[in-house]
Amino acid sequence: MPNFRLAVPNAHFHKHWHDSAAHKGHIRQWHNQAARKHRRRENRLAKAQAVFPRPVNGALRPVVHCQTIRYNAKKRAGKGFTLEELKEAGVNRREARGVGIAVDFRRKNRSEGSLRENVDRLKQYKSNLIVFPKKSNRSKPKASDASKDQQSKAEQYIGDIMPIKKVAPKIVAYKITEADKKAKCFFKQRMERSNAKLVGKRAAALKKKAAAEAEAAKTKV
Repeated sequence: MPNFRLAVPNAHFHKHWHDSAAHKGHIRQWHNQAARKHRRRENRLAKAQAVFPRPVNGALRPVVHCQTIRYNAKKRAGKGFTLEELKEAGVNRREARGVGIAVDFRRKNRSEGSLRENVDRLKQYKSNLIVFPKKSNRSKPKASDASKDQQSKAEQYIGDIMPIKKVAPKIVAYKITEADKKAKCFFKQRMERSNAKLVGKRAAALKKKAAAEAEAAKTKV
């Protein structure tokens, strides 16, 4: 027996493609998909050759926290390092971009933890850095420039430099004791909530009691 309370089927299977007046009967196609894929690959290779020996994906980025209270526990790559971070790491802010370090003049450090984290990131990057001499200084390279042996062994880095890895939380096993079994979690929560709510009233009562005792001591004298 059919259920007559359901909606009557009224599906439209004979639709015309693009019923609008501008695209009457026109079906959009995508036959150049494979060619565009090939073109993107060729462009990536050409860019990598043009920026050699620099990394393919650009400069080193700092670790920053996301905005708003909903996402501020997560970390992501920022726009650039602050001037304070560069100073702590011993990097000249005018030479930072030349050695592949992004700089953001507007960002400010709000906590000591993020400052330390990015300074350590810069120091680790500097320890693995191979600086090629400029064309004008090839005959007389600087002390900070890499040797010819290091330059010959240098390889172009593909991918994000020092990617930000999400650390998985470790679950530590804990043996439940008799004290844990006897503890009343809900009762304790309610008591702590009540104590936090009555802080002001209890403080006022103690103050009033102390004033009354002081007044009583004066009258006795």
